Amino acid sequence: MALDNDSDVLVVGGGISGLSMAHLCADAGLSVRLLEAGDAPGGCLHSAQTPGGFWFEMGAHTCYNSYGGFLNLIEAVGLQGRLLPRAKVPFRLLVQDEVRTIASQLSFWELARNAPRILGLSKEGRTVREYYGSLVGAGNYERVFGPLLSAVPSQNADEFPASMLFKKRPRRKDVLRSFAVDGGLQAVALGLAADARIDVVTEAAATTIARQGAGFLATCADGRRFSARRIAVAVPPDQAAPLLAEVAPPVAAALQSLKTTGVRSYGVAVPKSATPLTPMAGLIPLKGPFFSAVTRDTVPDASLRGFAFHWPAQTREEDALAVMCRVLGVQRADFAHLARRDVILPSPVRSHAAAVAAIDAGLVGTNLAVTGNYFDGLAIEDCVQRSRSEAARWSTALTGPA
Repeated sequence: MALDNDSDVLVVGGGISGLSMAHLCADAGLSVRLLEAGDAPGGCLHSAQTPGGFWFEMGAHTCYNSYGGFLNLIEAVGLQGRLLPRAKVPFRLLVQDEVRTIASQLSFWELARNAPRILGLSKEGRTVREYYGSLVGAGNYERVFGPLLSAVPSQNADEFPASMLFKKRPRRKDVLRSFAVDGGLQAVALGLAADARIDVVTEAAATTIARQGAGFLATCADGRRFSARRIAVAVPPDQAAPLLAEVAPPVAAALQSLKTTGVRSYGVAVPKSATPLTPMAGLIPLKGPFFSAVTRDTVPDASLRGFAFHWPAQTREEDALAVMCRVLGVQRADFAHLARRDVILPSPVRSHAAAVAAIDAGLVGTNLAVTGNYFDGLAIEDCVQRSRSEAARWSTALTGPA
C-alpha cells in the first residue's frame, strides 16, 4: 500500500495523552498526524450517549480545579462554558447486597489510635497498603479502605506505590473545585481531535514502527503506512513495547516490565422510577465481584440515571448484567441504554519508578516520545503533564535537526 504524506510528528494513540501531545506539537507550529485504533478518540475519556442525548461516564468521571494542564485544554477547545458543578451525593458501600454508609463499617477506635501517624509518615517507598494501612489501621484497611482505594483504578491497588494515587497540586480559584463537562468528558477529547491542525486517522491500529532515514515509518494493521520526523507513542505499555522493539530496544524492554490489567465496564441508563437506590456518587462492594459502580447522580437528570460498573476483564456479560440488575433492583427490560467498554490499565508495583527511569533514559536525545497514564500517576492531569514534559524535552530541537 502506498505511503501517506509524511508529517513533522506522528502520534500513536488517541487518548488524552496522545491528544494533548498532538495539541502541544500543533501549537509549536508542527504538522501533526494522530493514529487512533478505535472509531473515535478519547481513550479513558469515554462518555456513553443514549439516542435521546443522556450521557454518562464509562471511564474517567471527575475533574478538579487542580488539573491545570487539563483546564488549559478545555479552554483551548472552548468548553469552559460547559463545566458543571457536581451534586454533593455520597459514595456508598455494598455489604452483602445491602447499601451501607462508609462510616458504618469503620472502627473509629482504630482510626483514632492510628491518626497521629499522619504527621510524619511519607508515601515514598511505601505501597498503598503500607501507607494507608498505617494511617487507618490494618483492620480498617482490609475491611474498608482497601476496597475503597481499589475502586480508584478498578483493580486491586494494595501493591501500588502510594505516591501514584493522590497528589496535591495548585488549585485555580476561578474554577469549580470539582466538575463534570456537559455532554461528558469525551467532549474534550473530541474537541481536541476536531482541531484542523491535527490530522486524526481513526481505525488505524499501528502494528510496527521502523526507522526511515532520520525519522520513522509506522505500519497499520490494514497495511496503511505513515512516516514522520518524530513519533510519540501514547498507548498502554503492553502495546507500546512491541511497537518500539526495533527502534528503541532498551525502552521496549523497560515498557515490557511494566504490569497492566484489563478492565471491562458495563454501563446502563435506567428510568429514575425503576431503581429504589437513593442518589449516590458511586457504590463500592467490600467483597467483589465488581470493583465499583460510578453513577451520573452527580449531574442529576430529570428522568434517567446512569451507572457504570467496572469489572475484571474476563467477566461474562450474562454474569455482569445479572449482578447489575440485582444491585440496582431493576429488570433488563428497564435498561434504556446498555454500553460496554474494555480497556488496559497500568498496574504499578514498587519497582515501577525504576522502569520509568529506564524509559526516560532511553529517550534522551531522541526524536521519540512516550506518554501515557503510567508514568507519575493515573489521573487525567498526570497524562497531560507527561505529554507536556515530553513536548518540553523536544522543544529545543523541534524545528531543527533531530
